[in-house]
Amino acid sequence: MFALGWRIFFRHVDDALDPRRVRRAGGWSGAAAVVALVGMLVLEARLGWTAQPPLRSVAAIVLLAAGVGLLTFACFPTRRPPDPSATINGRQVRASWQNSVRRSMQPYLLRRPRPVRPEDREAVRTDTVLLRRGLIGTLARVTPVSLAGIAAVAGGLLLGFDHVLPFAWILLSPMSLVEHVVRLGRSERARVATDPTS
Repeated sequence: MFALGWRIFFRHVDDALDPRRVRRAGGWSGAAAVVALVGMLVLEARLGWTAQPPLRSVAAIVLLAAGVGLLTFACFPTRRPPDPSATINGRQVRASWQNSVRRSMQPYLLRRPRPVRPEDREAVRTDTVLLRRGLIGTLARVTPVSLAGIAAVAGGLLLGFDHVLPFAWILLSPMSLVEHVVRLGRSERARVATDPTS
């Protein structure tokens, strides 16, 4: 399911994310990373704030600046606005609802799903497309945050920050990504089950 989820992510990323918003977020995140990098290098040259050998301090500064850039990217909206035709039971679907599905859909998203019942086919088709868009949008927000945390922790470790909590972050942050990707794969499996020719 994980491999299927990543394939679906890359195949449908343009359906969920607005390229113009992604470019804007990328521009601002690049600018933030450069400003952070230059600022920390200037402070290091003036104050020697890292108190580490030159190679180690530069590597840490680069990692911290990358973390700033990634975190900045996550702060900008990149999703496409909700499609006006996206409705469930005649009600407009808000972006916050796109990661949830109807209760009748839940059995089809389990690790061992039951066969799709004929009366649920239309609901599965509708909900899985909305869920796919929501999960892709969530992954586009959560992935940079997780990578920013990992970069910050790695930079901190290079600077001698050796508490246990950063290691917990490194281990726990990718778990939510894996869960979202697996759920994306399961939603696609359910959608295909309603139309084996798709």
